Amino acid sequence: MSEEEQKVNEWWKVIGYNFLAMLAYTLLCRIVKEGGGIIFDCIFVCLHVFIALILAIALKKWEWFFSALIVLIIGFSACVTLLGPL
Repeated sequence: MSEEEQKVNEWWKVIGYNFLAMLAYTLLCRIVKEGGGIIFDCIFVCLHVFIALILAIALKKWEWFFSALIVLIIGFSACVTLLGPL
């Protein structure tokens, strides 16, 4: 495997793990209907994006920035969709 292929695999690992983490806490927040599970999900998305952006700056790696962007887009759309009917 070439160095470029390893770099691409590293990108997808970081993005995939961040997406799986978001999926895990989103599902947990959806299970908890009482106590504002949707609100906690929105808070977790904000924290997740903030931490990923801090890691992108500290590690100087673009994959953290793009994973923060993906989590922000998917998480924000999920929060808006689920909070809309309220």
